[in-house]
Amino acid sequence: MIEFDEYIDINKDDIPYSMEIELVGEVFEIEFNYNRAHDFFTVDLFKNGKALVIGEKLKLNRPLFRNRVGLDLPKVQIIPKDRANSAKRITYENLNETVFLYVGDANE
Repeated sequence: MIEFDEYIDINKDDIPYSMEIELVGEVFEIEFNYNRAHDFFTVDLFKNGKALVIGEKLKLNRPLFRNRVGLDLPKVQIIPKDRANSAKRITYENLNETVFLYVGDANE
């Protein structure tokens, strides 16, 4: 079973912005973007300056990068989850309020 006890803290007021993040000993750069017209978020993922994923939409309870194949992708799952179990989708209002990007070891 995958345990999700850590989450990626997102400062949505600073979006668009990028940050470095260490996942299972590997350093990635993750960039957060927001589409105001349709109220959704996307992420871009980079490693060593190389774009791995561009425009991955955040979807509630669906692992990021799940449909991607690549040796350079993180070896952990990142899943947007709603602590309160009240959200139907991720919005500006609920991201980093009740919906968080939880990180868990995909090998557990």
